[in-house]
Amino acid sequence: MFFERVLACLETSKGTMRRAAHARAGAVPLSEEVLQKVRIPFIRRAQFAHGDDRREVFLVDLGLSGVFAELETPLPEGDFVDVRFQLPGNENEVAARCRVAWWHRSGALPRSLPSGAGLEFVEMAPADRDRIRGHILDHCRTAPRLTRFARPWIKDDDGGESP
Repeated sequence: MFFERVLACLETSKGTMRRAAHARAGAVPLSEEVLQKVRIPFIRRAQFAHGDDRREVFLVDLGLSGVFAELETPLPEGDFVDVRFQLPGNENEVAARCRVAWWHRSGALPRSLPSGAGLEFVEMAPADRDRIRGHILDHCRTAPRLTRFARPWIKDDDGGESP
């Protein structure tokens, strides 16, 4: 898969990557409203469980509300899955129960995304949420040009949210 090749390149270049500089003191902090919409690149392996289906997948991006996972087979929207992954520089896994919020088929816009699912966090330890928030804030300070914004969420007929 595409992200296996990307990760292999990243792993072979670990010693040559420069450390990102910290943002200037006095930089304007992100508002909570903006932070809720931020998505950052996050090419990482994750453990994935959907019913009896347990496998390793690649995560593509990360936000406070969820992750995008590369998957070849569509999952029904509303199904629940469990994911476990590590944040860079931290051995402790983040564990989350997620709802399949939307499906992206291969070749659909935006073409920058492979086929996969938008997974919304529905259950997670507060400490894991705090670590994700810290990682996203660090990323926004050190690499603001690589930040994207999530699709807008709308309320569906039963009061839930969908993209």
